[in-house]
Amino acid sequence: MNREDNHVFSIHFTEEFNKCLDKIQAFFSDQGEDVLEWWFLKEDNMIDEINRLLSSFPYAGKEVEHGEFKGFRCLTYGKSQHRMLNYIVFYKVYESDKIIDVINILPSRSKRGRIR
Repeated sequence: MNREDNHVFSIHFTEEFNKCLDKIQAFFSDQGEDVLEWWFLKEDNMIDEINRLLSSFPYAGKEVEHGEFKGFRCLTYGKSQHRMLNYIVFYKVYESDKIIDVINILPSRSKRGRIR
């Protein structure tokens, strides 16, 4: 597959992904109105950036080899030195259908096991 073929992938943000964003929003809403406004701006930018990255290069993330997300790909969103401000995004590439399902997003520091 060459780079030009990558542009034909459609990106779909699943209901599970939206539920994860709702949980993150609920966390930030407890921090006050200013923090919540910051999150709304970050959320929009995050979705746009994930969409742009995956539609250009669907294999950007590493393939998960073990655990609940085995067979998915994951990438880290964010460049903050504060680990809680970075997120791990899980997605599935369906090459034959040219579709990418963005499935889950977790703070990079969570109670889930680490990805190998």
